Amino acid sequence: MIRKIAVVAVLSLTVSGVAHAALDAVKGLGKDLGKEAAATAKEGALSAVTKKLKKVQNEKGPIKFKTGKAEVDPACDKTMVAIAAIMADYPGFHVQVDGHTDNVGKPEANMKLSQDRADAVVKYLVDKKGVAANRLSAKGFGDTKPIASNKTKAGQAKNRRVDFTVTKM
Repeated sequence: MIRKIAVVAVLSLTVSGVAHAALDAVKGLGKDLGKEAAATAKEGALSAVTKKLKKVQNEKGPIKFKTGKAEVDPACDKTMVAIAAIMADYPGFHVQVDGHTDNVGKPEANMKLSQDRADAVVKYLVDKKGVAANRLSAKGFGDTKPIASNKTKAGQAKNRRVDFTVTKM
C-alpha cells in the first residue's frame, strides 16, 4: 500500500512538473509573440507618420534649395507649417531631416551642403514653428540618393531637397 502511494505521488509530481514546464513554455511563447506584435506595431506607426510627412511635401510642395545654397526658401513656409502640425499631433515621435543635393560639384562639398540643408530645416522648424529641438535631428546624404536624373536641370532641382524620416517614438 505504501508502495502504491509512493508511485502515485511520484507520478503526480512528474505530471505536475511537465504541466508547469508546458505552462512556462506557453507563457514564454506569449511574451515573445507580444514583443513581436509590439515591435511590428511600432514599425507601422513610424512608417505611417513618415508617410504623412512625405505626403505633405507632395501636397504643399517640396522644400527646395537653389544650387549651392542652404537657405530655406520662404515660399516653403506652408509646407513647414504642415510639417510642424504633424509633429504636434505626434508629440512622442523623433524626426530625422535628411538633406540631399544634386550631383553638381565635388562629392565632399555636396555632403557638407546636404548636412547644412538638413540643419537649416531643423533650425527653421525650431525657431519659426516652435518644434522642440530634441525631437529633430539632421543628416546629410550628399548626392548619394537621387530621386531624379541629374542629367537635366529639372532633375537636379528635384534632387536638391530634404526628406523626413520618423526614427523613434
